[in-house]
Formats: sequence, structure tokens, C-alpha cells
Amino acid sequence: MDMPMMDTSAVPRKWLDVDYTPASPHPARKLDIYLPEEGDGPFPTLICMHGGAFSAGSKDDFQVSGFVDGVAYGFAVVSAEQRLCTLLPDGGYSPEGRFPNPLHDFKAAIRFLRANASQYKLDPNRFATAGDSAGGWHAIMAAATADASAMYDESLGWTAVDGRVQAVVDWFGCGDLLVESIFNAGFETMTLPNGLVVPRVIFEDVFLGIKCVDYPELARLASPEVWITRDMPPVLLQHGAADEIVTPECSRRIAKRITQVCGRDRVDYDEFPGYTHGDERFYDDNNLERIFTWLKEKLG
Repeated sequence: MDMPMMDTSAVPRKWLDVDYTPASPHPARKLDIYLPEEGDGPFPTLICMHGGAFSAGSKDDFQVSGFVDGVAYGFAVVSAEQRLCTLLPDGGYSPEGRFPNPLHDFKAAIRFLRANASQYKLDPNRFATAGDSAGGWHAIMAAATADASAMYDESLGWTAVDGRVQAVVDWFGCGDLLVESIFNAGFETMTLPNGLVVPRVIFEDVFLGIKCVDYPELARLASPEVWITRDMPPVLLQHGAADEIVTPECSRRIAKRITQVCGRDRVDYDEFPGYTHGDERFYDDNNLERIFTWLKEKLG
């Protein structure tokens, strides 16, 4: 599916298409790094993942444009790509993009950035993840699983490097994939961000390679709530109450679980009445000010 691309020509300092797993090269494992116009750093760093139902989108499409605006607030911003469940000519989906492969990729990107922080003027002690929709799932799962051995692929390199981050911003992200699968099964069509109306595909089932309703315990292993521990960094969740693609129940459940495990001060949840999935109001100046002010507070 074609997505509008963001224009980053106004950002003069950047590195594009950086290979973050040189020990195990793959055309999908690339990232872009954007720096503020002035200063030598090291800069607090926001590491972003785009949405796209685990099957589409790219590191330079419009979805991450709001996060890339962080360079104006003094942040280095990274937009990462990973393996996807891309649609194949026979109508199936690429199995290499199934869980947990893309999560392993994203976590390898975090380790690469920390290992090479000085080269790119990044502060390795002030890393945050961010994402929208499926990217929001990656952002919070990477933080929740951090260095958990069960969610770690050593073949991607940087094995001795700390994979933790210090904050998370999750925009209308997927949470419990069983909950989301059941929600999506109730609709016949879906409207893509480019306005195209297509038959509803239960991408949570595509991503896991199983029907979530038939294997609920397996599906739960891909739920951020299962992996949340007292070490979870501060999280900002934002979701539209009228979201027709990802039910806000996903974010509500994550917020509840973080509160139970870590305490109320570890999570902030903004739910916006009337906002739909990917609503343009998430990208307005007031909300971006809210996000980057929050990040500055949490990262120090």
C-alpha cells in the first residue's frame, strides 16, 4: 500500500539507510538518524517505529513525522525499519515478518545505537522508544522485554550491549493481540491511512501466524502486559476513544497493568474523545509540545 512520504529536507544533519546489523545483513534492517540543527550533543534520543498493521509502512513515511519533529526540541530522532509480513504475489504474507522477528530487529537497532552512540552524538543514557499503531506495540514491547533472554536474538549482534530504554511513547498502539484480533473480527472493512477502503484483514493473526482466538495462550505471549515488570520505564500512552482500527481497550489494559506492577506514577494515559485511528490531531503543535515536554521530564 502506498503511504505519503515525509519531507526531511529541512533537517540538515542526518544519516540515512544505516545498517544496524552488519554482522547479519538484511535489506529491511536499516535506520535513519536525524540530529538537531545545532549542538554537539550528546542528544537525548527518540527511537521510532512506524505503524502499518505489521505488514506495511516504512521508516520514511508520514507516520513518524510527528516524532521527527523532536529535532526542534533538542532530540536526536531515529526511524528504524524491520522485517514485515509483506503481501506476496500468491496472496499470502512473508513469514519472515512474523513475531518475534521484527521485535528482535527493533531491539537490535536499540543496541546498535547504544554501541555507536558517540559516533552519532547520541546520549546512551537517555534513550526512549516511540511508535504508532503496530509501531506502538514495538515501542512498548522493546521496553518491556528489554534484555529478556526469551525475546533476544543473539545472531543480530551487539550481544553485550544493554538493550534497555528510559521512556516510551505509544500512540494508539496494539496491546493484547487476542483482544485486538477479536475486535477486528467484528468489522467487514477497514479504511487505510491513504483513504482506501479494503476488506478487513486480521493482521494480528497474520503477524503471529495463528488464529489468536484458537490459541489464546500463545497469543498472550505477544502481549506487552505479560512482560511488564517493576523495571518498566515511564510510559506515555495516547489513544483515540473513537479508534476504529485498534481498540482503546489495548491502551487501557496496558496502563492498568503498569499501574498494578509499577505504581501510578510510572504511566500517563491520554484518551481523546472523538479521535479516530491516526487522527491528525495527534500531530498538532499542542500535542507534540505535550509529548516532548513529557520526554524531557522523564529523560532528565
